[in-house]
Amino acid sequence: MTTPINSAVDIFLVAALIWASVTDLRSRRIKNWLTYPAMVAGLTVNTVAGGWSGLGMSAAGLMAAIAIMIIPFAMRVMGAGDVKLMAAIGALKGPHFLMLVVLYASIAGGLLALIYLARERRVGSTLRYIAYGWYGALRGNGPKAGAIPYAPAIAAGALVALLPHALVSLS
Repeated sequence: MTTPINSAVDIFLVAALIWASVTDLRSRRIKNWLTYPAMVAGLTVNTVAGGWSGLGMSAAGLMAAIAIMIIPFAMRVMGAGDVKLMAAIGALKGPHFLMLVVLYASIAGGLLALIYLARERRVGSTLRYIAYGWYGALRGNGPKAGAIPYAPAIAAGALVALLPHALVSLS
């Protein structure tokens, strides 16, 4: 059921995702002044709208995002801004929505990586790396990873998850 509060949260989320994507594409950074207030807004709005259960749902979404994103962050696959953006999404929309975003953002991120590989003409070296496996990487022959801005993939995942009939249901 869509309420005015849910609609306002969705509009706020879309605006934050657009801004995060633009700044990530331009500067490869997602600003703290965007992510932290979004987390606080999610915790506050959900508490006002749902009381203690709303706060619990919001906190669970925030903590789930951190738990999911901490390993890629520790492996230096994701930046801190990506982790905080996902935490903001979890705080705003809860853990169920977050899981859909993680799934869809992973797919979008894979497609984005393929586009970057094709644009940089590195598809062949990447396929050779996959074919020869870790052996080539251990010898120093693997291709060097390039960083890609992940906020657009997160935004795409969230936008798909916002569709009225999500492609995957976790319920």
